[in-house]
Amino acid sequence: MNKVIYATRTGNTKKLALAVAKGADADAQSVDEAGDISGVDTLFVGASVYAGKIDEKLRRFLGKLTPENVQRVAVFGSAMSGKSALAEIRALLSANGIAVSGKEFFCKGRFLLFNRNHPDAGDLANAETFAREMSGGR
Repeated sequence: MNKVIYATRTGNTKKLALAVAKGADADAQSVDEAGDISGVDTLFVGASVYAGKIDEKLRRFLGKLTPENVQRVAVFGSAMSGKSALAEIRALLSANGIAVSGKEFFCKGRFLLFNRNHPDAGDLANAETFAREMSGGR
């Protein structure tokens, strides 16, 4: 079973999460709505970097995961700055013994007047393809 969890402040990551969920044949839930996670093969985590870090709610959620709950994690997100959340999430989850894929999906994200129209239709299609590939082509 796959699951998609995301944190968003501008709505960009939610757009990506819905595309990833479609490709992974899973439901997308905001970290605010996420309940207990168990029996997940691949957890797709949507995160963007704000002021150099991922969202604190998402950080706390990820800190509670164990290898008994989640076999592996795949990261996706967007940012105006071009800095992905993969390194921070990998460091956090590796400390708990959870495998994090080195392959991620990352694209430009709209912020104020920058990167208008992103994520765009091409970004969403690529996010869906990423999820399908990470799910074994289901």
